[in-house]
Amino acid sequence: MTAKISAVVVPKWGLEMTEGTISTWLKNPGDPVTRGEPLLEVESDKIVNSVDAPSAGVLRRILLEAGNAGAVGTLIGIIADTDSSERDIDAFIASFRAPPGGEVVGGTSATPATVPATPALSSPSSPTSSAAAQDSAATAAVGMAPVRISPPVRRLADSLGVSLEGLRGTGPNGRILQEDVERVAAARASTAGLAAIVATPQVAEPEETEQPRLSPWSATRRAIARRMLDSAQTIPHFYLVMEVDARPLQILRAQSSQSGAAPSINDLIVHATAHVLPKHPAVNANYADSGLLSFAHAHIAIAVATNEGVVAPVLRFADRLPLAELIRKLAELRQRVTERRLGKGDLEGASFTISNLGMFGIREFTSIITAPQCASLAVGAIRSIGDTTTLSLTLSCDHRAVDGSTGAGFLRDLKDALESV
Repeated sequence: MTAKISAVVVPKWGLEMTEGTISTWLKNPGDPVTRGEPLLEVESDKIVNSVDAPSAGVLRRILLEAGNAGAVGTLIGIIADTDSSERDIDAFIASFRAPPGGEVVGGTSATPATVPATPALSSPSSPTSSAAAQDSAATAAVGMAPVRISPPVRRLADSLGVSLEGLRGTGPNGRILQEDVERVAAARASTAGLAAIVATPQVAEPEETEQPRLSPWSATRRAIARRMLDSAQTIPHFYLVMEVDARPLQILRAQSSQSGAAPSINDLIVHATAHVLPKHPAVNANYADSGLLSFAHAHIAIAVATNEGVVAPVLRFADRLPLAELIRKLAELRQRVTERRLGKGDLEGASFTISNLGMFGIREFTSIITAPQCASLAVGAIRSIGDTTTLSLTLSCDHRAVDGSTGAGFLRDLKDALESV
């Protein structure tokens, strides 16, 4: 009977995806799995999706632990039937080669005797995946348990001169954590210090130093950093600020609270913006090298803060929604962000973005435009000055598509809409 071995790899979702971070393994080594059963969760570009088992069998190896990132196509796990020996699996790992694009065609492989003999590690451009593959190769070669450690912690150990040989971590499955490396370094320093005290006369204590704690970037944070850098470097921004009388918004909110749940100020601003945007096609648009892609309806991305950064799910056809329905859909989007249930489609196709920091007391600020959109709106806090109550709206504009007068016209109409609600 021919043993069957299946590769579990970092999947590719969308053309722009180059790597993924393991969020959670839903199975442990030794657990039986069925084809199509959720096996793990992978995070990429602000979303977390489930990866299904490519075949039935037993999860025999996990090669990339939760919290680590790997390039698309990186070998991260092994599913095999009970007839596959550990030697079979070691040979499969050593000879594994992901096809171009990172997708494993067919999902299974015969015994190592029929597997191509040319060994291939994961993409050299990914330090994390290379380290995981090197650990796996070392395990296959000498029959030892792999050193379970993330690349950032490995680099910390190197910088502190801590040997990983024989070191068992306190993390899951003996994973070496940053605390383990720091503990060994501190113990070694303490021992060395004691020996020095015994051997030589005591001298003045050296100046204190502190080793900063490393918090590796999540896939979400890396995606935000990459996109914001691209936008800041490639989009010629300019900014327009307008003060709006906030009293009508406060009055409407107070009146609504008497008949039910009161809308937030942000709900009212989104509702008004949705009805103004279609009248300004140069603002309600995406930039392309071939021309301006104007939308007939408002598809507004709403910036929502999370522990790992800002996520902006899209409220589609917002101009068609009555206020009550818009409030319900916004609450649903925020809940899905909190529960990490957004799909990639929820973050695409926006024609405009609204970001509000008024609840933090920020008077006014500027926002970076999310390409390929042509503009975004930053909403400040309501404040009272004498007899007036105002809030600041700051419009960020892409000068390649939006002129000053065009942006000013949009802000003027939005001001009128907010002051006449």
